[in-house]
Order: sequence, then structure tokens, then C-alpha cells
Amino acid sequence: MVWCGSCYWGGIFVLTGLEANQEAGPSVVLSYVVSGVSSLLSVFCYTEFAVEIPVAGGSFAYLRVELGDFVAFIAAGNILLEYVIAGAAVARTLTSYFATLLNFN
Repeated sequence: MVWCGSCYWGGIFVLTGLEANQEAGPSVVLSYVVSGVSSLLSVFCYTEFAVEIPVAGGSFAYLRVELGDFVAFIAAGNILLEYVIAGAAVARTLTSYFATLLNFN
């Protein structure tokens, strides 16, 4: 659930308006199509993992079973770092929206 929140809030609401305004323009729609296809391929991979390795724990558990404890430890550190950075990005975005709502500059 944290991953979904960080992905959607951090990616869509933080960067879309900025990139569409400053850099990409209407081609930002094409980038969402490419991102959607890429995400769909990732979902297929995780579905295969879930069928082949029926354990709880997500990508950490899959890596631990397939590649060992060290690789799973490195992946867990990366996942935790991602959650911290995404949480900060989401908090920054929400405070920006809230400040705009209250007419603060």
C-alpha cells in the first residue's frame, strides 16, 4: 500500500504538471502509455513470482528464496530508502497543494 501511494502521489501529482508545462507538452500522454506498458510487464513478472514462490513478503521474499540473504538485504535497504524518499516527496506535494488552497505564497 505504501508503494502505491508513493508511486501515484510522487510520480503523477508531483511531476506531471511541471514536465508538461516546462518540457514535454502534449507528449506527456505518450510517456504515460509507455509507463503503463512497463508497469504491466512488471505486474506479469510479480504474478509469475507469486505463483512459483507462494510466500508472504513481496520482492524481499522472492529475492531471498532465489538469490540468497545478502541480495535480499540489499533490496530491503533500497525499498526502505524508496519509502523514505517517496514519503518526503508526497509530503512536499501535499503541503504545496494545501498552501495553494489557503492562499499562502
